[in-house]
Amino acid sequence: MKKVQKKRAAAGVSGSAKANAVVLAGLRLFTQYGYRKTSIDDVARAAQVAKRTVYLHFENKAAVFLAILEYLGDQVRQRCAAAERAGGTAVARLTALLDAYFGMGFELFSKSEHMPELEETFSKLARSRIGDLNTEYETRLAAFLRSLEKTGEIGGPPQGLTVEQVIHILIQAAEGAKHDAKVQGDRQALQQHLRRLATLAIAAMKK
Repeated sequence: MKKVQKKRAAAGVSGSAKANAVVLAGLRLFTQYGYRKTSIDDVARAAQVAKRTVYLHFENKAAVFLAILEYLGDQVRQRCAAAERAGGTAVARLTALLDAYFGMGFELFSKSEHMPELEETFSKLARSRIGDLNTEYETRLAAFLRSLEKTGEIGGPPQGLTVEQVIHILIQAAEGAKHDAKVQGDRQALQQHLRRLATLAIAAMKK
């Protein structure tokens, strides 16, 4: 059963157009109305598909929710790849990498009054998967800093710290920005905050 559910959840990321429509509709409705108050019937109507079509691709509402997580993870990967390919200074690229994760979440959920419930649902349904995605993101940021070190754009981490510890501090600070009263609801303010954090991280690793 778990293998079937995982397969169907993944369909929302790279499967049929109808499966993708269900995932996007679910994301919109869960954000607007919350997970508990949104039914499969609601998702089907919003996706403009029959209810049986939803069940053709997804085991249940939880599977739709997990597929949304896979979709969001894929979106972060695409944004990170674009940031890595972009030109500009080390600070600009690191800012874009931070924005790929924190900016996207801000865009999707910052104005949702149901965010506490969604966070609880993510924790209940996909704690380990979220942990895997976070680890993947941290590994990507660490690889980016090491690539800058290899090309001579920056030096190593400050004495007594590893690259991984620098990344952990950076992510914790970026996470805290979401709860800053000066940032909440202001996309531009968040981006400025992330740039300041990137500036500090790069300055700390200057040769």
